[in-house]
Formats: sequence, C-alpha cells, structure tokens
Amino acid sequence: MANVLGVGIATLDIINELDHYPTEDSEQRAVSQRVELGGNVANNLRLLRQFGHPVEFAGVLADDADGRRISDLMDRYGIDTRHTRRVEGHAPTSYITVNRATGSRTIVHWRDLPEFDLGSFMALDPNEYDWLHFEARACDETAAMLALSRARVTDQPISLEVEKDRPDLDQLWSFPDIIFFSKAFAGGRGFDEPAAFLREARGWAPQAILVLGWGSGGAWLSRPDETEPAHVPAQPVDTVIDSIAAGDTLIAGFIHARARGMGSLESLEFAVRLAERKLTQAGLAGLGPNDPAADPDLLCRLDDLEPLDALGVWPRGREASGGRPAPLIVTRDGERVCAWRNVCPHNGSPLSRERHDFLETREGERQLRCNVHQAFFRLADGLCTAGPCEGQRLEPVDLERIGNRIYLADRASRRDEQERPQEHSSGNPQG
Repeated sequence: MANVLGVGIATLDIINELDHYPTEDSEQRAVSQRVELGGNVANNLRLLRQFGHPVEFAGVLADDADGRRISDLMDRYGIDTRHTRRVEGHAPTSYITVNRATGSRTIVHWRDLPEFDLGSFMALDPNEYDWLHFEARACDETAAMLALSRARVTDQPISLEVEKDRPDLDQLWSFPDIIFFSKAFAGGRGFDEPAAFLREARGWAPQAILVLGWGSGGAWLSRPDETEPAHVPAQPVDTVIDSIAAGDTLIAGFIHARARGMGSLESLEFAVRLAERKLTQAGLAGLGPNDPAADPDLLCRLDDLEPLDALGVWPRGREASGGRPAPLIVTRDGERVCAWRNVCPHNGSPLSRERHDFLETREGERQLRCNVHQAFFRLADGLCTAGPCEGQRLEPVDLERIGNRIYLADRASRRDEQERPQEHSSGNPQG
C-alpha cells in the first residue's frame, strides 16, 4: 500500500437534510442532521485509509473545540495528524443543505485560519511518502511546496486538485504528474464541453495526466502521449441520496487504483464506479473494505506503527464510571506490541496529547517521554528512568492482535469466532 501525504484543508461539516430546498425567508424543519469531517483533502485521505493506505494530513487546525473535534474525527478515521499546524482561531465550518428530493447539496463555508505554508511544509521529508497530493489553495505557497517536492522526490507521483480558479493558479501547472480538474473550474474558464477543455489544458501541463470529473457525464482523461481525451461514461443511479464529496471520492478512487498499479484509464473507470456508489448513500462510511469507523473497537493496525514507534490512541466507549476511557499509548519494538495508560505516575497528566510525539533518545535508547515533566520511561517495562517519578511505572494495558488489527483484550474477545487471535500481547512483560 502507498503511504500518502495530503496537503490541504479539513473542515467541520454540519449537514442538514431537507425534504425540499427552502424558499427565501422561510422556516423549515430538517429531516436529519449530522456533523462530519469535511474538506477535500481530508475526505480523500479518509477514503484512501478505507482502502488500506497509511495516510497523513498536512494542514492547519484551530485550537478550539471544533478544531479538536476535527482532530478526533481524523483520529477515528485513521488519518495521521502529526504534521498539522495548530493555531488560535475558529475551525473552518461548512453548513451544507442536502435536498432529499434531488440529492443536490448547497454549501455555505466559513473560514478564519491561515493556509498551510512552505515554512510548515519544510518540516516534512517528501521522500518518506509514496504519493504526495495537494489542493490548489494559496497558490504562491502551493507552488513553493510543489517545487520543493519536485526537487526532492525521485519517482513518487505528485498530484494536484484544482476545484476552483484562484489568483496566480497558472504557476502550478508545470509541477504535478496528475492534475484533477472540476467541472466548475472548466466552466469558469469558459468551457462547457469536457474534451475541448482538456485539449486546452494539455497546453498548460504537457507532462501531466489530466482528469476531469463531469458529474452525471462521467469523467474524462487526457494522457500526455495521446491527442484525444478518453471518456468513462457514468452509469445510471436509481436514486441520488447524497452528492457531498462525490468529487473527492473520484479523486481518492483514482489515486488508490494508480497506487495499486492500474493503468490510467482503468483507474478512472474504478474511480467513476466508486463515486457512483457514494451517490447512493449518505456519507463516506464503508466505501472501502477497511474502514476504521466500521470497527469501533479497533485501536490501530500494526502498519500504523513503524518498527520502533509509539502511537497515542483513545478507545471508544465508556468506563464503568461513565466517563471516557483513559487515552493509551501503543508501543511497538519489532514484533513486540504493548500498551500503557497515557497517564504520568507523577501527577496523572498525559505524557502527550498528540497522536505521535512520545519517543526520544536517552542514553542511546529510545524511550517514552512525558512532555510535561521531562520524565522518561522504558519501552520494555514502562519503568521511569529519569524525572520526578523515577522508579515508578506506567500502568500496562492488555492487548490482543487479530491479524494486523490491535484491540484491547476484553474487546477482542467479543470479535467474531471466525477471527481468532493470532497472538497475545501485554503491556506487562511478565504477562
């Protein structure tokens, strides 16, 4: 599977579903309401994770309640957020009205955050990823990030989504290997015929594969070595339930198929069929075979961790007291996987509130570190080797592995009898 980096935006989507679109200056009761993770790149990554790809989000998150909710949703969907930039402000919010009669969606978006910039991007190493995907947003910054990526990567694909026209957009064309265009962008550039638009766009980016979604008209593809675009027609959908993120689904489907080695036309066919499936359901859950949200007891997967790594997780459900279960740290050292309560023995504070940011080298050994008290703990047994709680231990938590999936031991026992645990791990080295 491909390790995918997505650079762009994550939003909180507040989705109201109505029987029909409201008239101006009227009052209407919603049929349903749901709150979801949104944003083009965030949706792309959520779907790619459902197909088994490790994914990381690089963008800006607000340090407010809604920003933390976005972060929690990303964690739930298996999106790594270690490279987010957190700032004061209000989380981007999209207020979406879905017309149940037609499946259309109308979006009112509000944003009060800076864009992800080159300075933040330079903290990354593009060569750590198998695929880099960008949203065309603040184009000067996007151009700088694309140029840096182009200079550093060897054969990893770089893709770009262009949803709408923006100032200085045309400086981006020379960098990507794949460019995804929207129907709205083509229309804004004066084209109502997809093949004509792609012939024009071929002159902008002669090196790139060009993909153009066309809604009910399917999707189009232009390859550098071909003079005429190819077309994948849409198949009829009996009832359109929800068109939110259909374009994001098309992009994720294409990236997944290409990453699995399919040709560009075959990848587009897969992507169009996936987008059609999305139209027949509300939301993105379950479109891929490995949706983390479909397995609520799952803590993480083994491939979420490097061979020597630590990952912050927050089990779902409730403790006997009725409160949220304590956060955990899952550690991996080779094939040994353990878990510890993310609670420093000194005063009960978390070692870290981030998903990553636990390990530091001390005296030649990688150890867990408490960011609050600068205490250090051995991976082997949780013993504090330095700091105010020296000599005390982290509290171990029993785990079970079912294949590649890692669960709390008591929750793994409730899985299907056909999925028997292959091995047992415990935070207690004597367990």
